[in-house]
Amino acid sequence: MKLFAGLFLSAMLLATPVAGLTECKVTGSGEVNVISNSYPSLEVVNGAMEECAGGELKVNAKMTTEHKEETNQALAASSSPYDLAQVSNSTIPPLQAAGQLQSMNDLVDIYKSEYNIEDAMLISFGGEIQAIAFQVNCQHLFYRKDLLEKHNIAVPTTYEEVIAAAAKLKSEESIEFPLGGTYKSGWNLAQEFVNLFLAAGGEFFQPGSALPAFNSNQGVESLELMKKLMGYMSPNALALDSTAVMQQFQQGQIAIANLWASRAVKMDDESESTVVGKIDFAPAPALVAGGAPATTLWWDGYVLPKNMDGDRDLAFRVLMEGIKEDVVKANNDITIWLRSVYQATRFSKGAYESAKAGAPPYPMKPQIGLVHSAIGSNIGDFLSGKESAQDSLADAEAAYLAAAKEKGYVR
Repeated sequence: MKLFAGLFLSAMLLATPVAGLTECKVTGSGEVNVISNSYPSLEVVNGAMEECAGGELKVNAKMTTEHKEETNQALAASSSPYDLAQVSNSTIPPLQAAGQLQSMNDLVDIYKSEYNIEDAMLISFGGEIQAIAFQVNCQHLFYRKDLLEKHNIAVPTTYEEVIAAAAKLKSEESIEFPLGGTYKSGWNLAQEFVNLFLAAGGEFFQPGSALPAFNSNQGVESLELMKKLMGYMSPNALALDSTAVMQQFQQGQIAIANLWASRAVKMDDESESTVVGKIDFAPAPALVAGGAPATTLWWDGYVLPKNMDGDRDLAFRVLMEGIKEDVVKANNDITIWLRSVYQATRFSKGAYESAKAGAPPYPMKPQIGLVHSAIGSNIGDFLSGKESAQDSLADAEAAYLAAAKEKGYVR
């Protein structure tokens, strides 16, 4: 897969979605049912797909934060109620490994010219196109440029510099805490660990195996750094997700955080933010000077379930209407689109520079989701002072092994 090779070099973000500006070319009869996560860029894509509804054609999009569980259940059933399912590089591996996805090579060949389907959008496994990606995202540094200038602090490029900056900012009376972090126990917390662990050179699995390897020196190092950073965050950091940290910025409560690029434009949303024009963006900090940014690159896209009952050609065309060039042009600032017509803005600077500096993609292994869940459910005990880093990692290792054996990844 060559998704990330030239992604940002060829070219975030929550502006108001614009729907209904482009006419859907799809005609015919039938029904296309879609399931996805729930956030603004998906409102745009799903909304554009629903514009195709009319006459004897029905298009229904369900947006839910429980989409992963519902998608897994639907694709494992005898027949899927959904014809299109939104996935990412963290959720597609087990679906692909289980043989639950259709190849779309023939459909891409038929419609590539009509919809200008670009190679960067094609997610392939063994030469089989099994997902169409439409956007990318990553976590990177957000910071209060006015406060860094006030305290004569250079924009941090390493976590050592982040901690030094936080120490200086403790005396700043206009904020409540120097740092923010998406440390909510579960998925968010595990993602913070993943970012640091990979940057430290950690390997999640033993070579050529699904046996775990994250209970390691790099794992302990990552947890210790997370705990050090937490010392400059809100006392309830383990309850704060991306939305909560975004709101901390908007309300002037924090000065620095590693946050998703998809939250950048919201910093200047005058209806919500008290810090309009005061937030700037930079690459995610590295663990050491000159190292790769401690973040991972993500894509989002759609798949055709193998067990769908509907018309695959119709579903594919409806999908293409949702991510066509006119939709991107009308909603440029909503996300970092995987299309050449996308125009980069200052809000995408941090993601662009993180990718350029060598940030890796999030691992695409069938069992990585089990590791992510096990880590997110267990490392909070160390961060809250209940046990040692080694014990938390051992607990996560045991939880992963139990789940991996149940799924058949480990015997």
